[in-house]
Amino acid sequence: MPAENPVYVFLERMETQEIIHDYNSFEIPKTRKQVTGFLAQVIVNKKKLDKIDLQILDDLKIEFELEIFGTLNNSQIDLSSKNHDLFSQKEKYLYFVHDTSAKINMFVSANLGFENITSHFYDSNVDNSAQLYSFGGEFRGTFLNKFGFHYKGSFGGTTGDKQAALLNKKLQYNFRFNDLSSNSFDRTDDAYLTADFNLVKLKFGRDRLNFGYGLIKPIFGENAPIFDYFGLKMKYKSLDYSYLHGKILGANTFVNNPSTGRETTVIDKYIGYHRLGINISDALNFGIGEMIVYGNRPLDFSYLNPFIIYKFVQNDNKDRDNSLLFFDFNSKVLNGVKFYGTFLIDDLDFSKIGTSYWGNQFLLNVGFLSTNFYKSIPLDFQFEYIIVDPFVYTHRFSRNTYSNDGRSLASFLQPNSKLYVSKIYYRFTNRLRSSIKFMYLEHGANPLKPDGSVKLNVGGNLNLGHRVFDPRTVPLLSGDREYTREIAFSMNYEPINNYDAEIQFVYRNQSLQNSVHKKSIYTFFILHFKF
Repeated sequence: MPAENPVYVFLERMETQEIIHDYNSFEIPKTRKQVTGFLAQVIVNKKKLDKIDLQILDDLKIEFELEIFGTLNNSQIDLSSKNHDLFSQKEKYLYFVHDTSAKINMFVSANLGFENITSHFYDSNVDNSAQLYSFGGEFRGTFLNKFGFHYKGSFGGTTGDKQAALLNKKLQYNFRFNDLSSNSFDRTDDAYLTADFNLVKLKFGRDRLNFGYGLIKPIFGENAPIFDYFGLKMKYKSLDYSYLHGKILGANTFVNNPSTGRETTVIDKYIGYHRLGINISDALNFGIGEMIVYGNRPLDFSYLNPFIIYKFVQNDNKDRDNSLLFFDFNSKVLNGVKFYGTFLIDDLDFSKIGTSYWGNQFLLNVGFLSTNFYKSIPLDFQFEYIIVDPFVYTHRFSRNTYSNDGRSLASFLQPNSKLYVSKIYYRFTNRLRSSIKFMYLEHGANPLKPDGSVKLNVGGNLNLGHRVFDPRTVPLLSGDREYTREIAFSMNYEPINNYDAEIQFVYRNQSLQNSVHKKSIYTFFILHFKF
């Protein structure tokens, strides 16, 4: 089930309200079968829901009708059919097959999208705008009640200002749009095959991974391109184990060959991940996990082993790679409030704990989600505090940086940063919801020379690790202090099932190095149709 599906917001609220049990939001996406299991719990406890969530549940029962009830009474097929109603509240498909005797089902749908982006820069009084058009398809299904497949992709084009178009996150790392200097783009959002054997689940392919609690993902987020991986999940009672090994992109160079034209050289990189979760109770669970990044050599069989400790085998491999360790917790000791946190260790020297030694690289992410007003007001409140020490995610060898195609695998945060972020969610109806987010970011940037090269490396750039001649003592937020203040408002409306509109406003005020001040406002108007 794609990570951007709003069902995950609903399920996390149900978890916080203790309406569902054994749900953990640390790793998203989950399979449709898993989502269906939690929705079944909500149906059993639906008397605990407020009016709006009851209506949202009715919408979800349409979307997951086959998995929950084994029927397709609320789905319609074929645009040429006399009974096809473009304005119905049913789930819409171009084509589907549901054959219980052959144990196969398949669904095909099309997607149309339009986005208008505008930007205004107060310092230069410049206005820019861009329009994005996209057309795509989605193809998913299961067979033999054990195996699943999913593909979602699209292509499209843009008009207007290219810099405004790049405010769309997915275009920022689109090869065709950027490297080939085209006004068109194509992308694959999901493409994978799964096998579900209840206690053991396997997955091969690519999709968006959101790993980590809260608004800012400390493990895998939306900042970098998606990547291909092989994944394994195992769950037995209070224990669950996850593993994946994926292919990512390192540094790339371009050469214009007189004979063959443009040639691209890319360093191969790989990412390994595993996590053991311990669910002590519905109110408390812990996790411990590792990541390993290595590159510029073939696939390493040491890291293909799902049950090996990366840090130890990395030492056996002559310390050529970048290992990271993390601990996480999720607690609901107070009714209606969920506390969570992640502590990541990129590198550690026990003898220098408590000092500003550059090699002690930690990340701390703590926050809470409150649904205390659930019985009276359909409002949720979330708050997070994140500290990213200097040089976190970096590495002395650029091939081992915690990045994909030069972008952090986690979030937009650069090392040597501190962030406060809060978000308020409000549900007017089951089809109309809004949010407002406040963010205050402090960052210690590397001081620069007049020619733009680095004057002093204080660990403020993901793509520049510590060098032998760099300072050995680097306090948090040292360097050129930068500040970013941001307010973002969004509203989403889905008047007809599978047709939705969204509007976003973002105001940003930045005080950057070299006495640069920027004030800007961005607006996004997005339409999406599925049929």
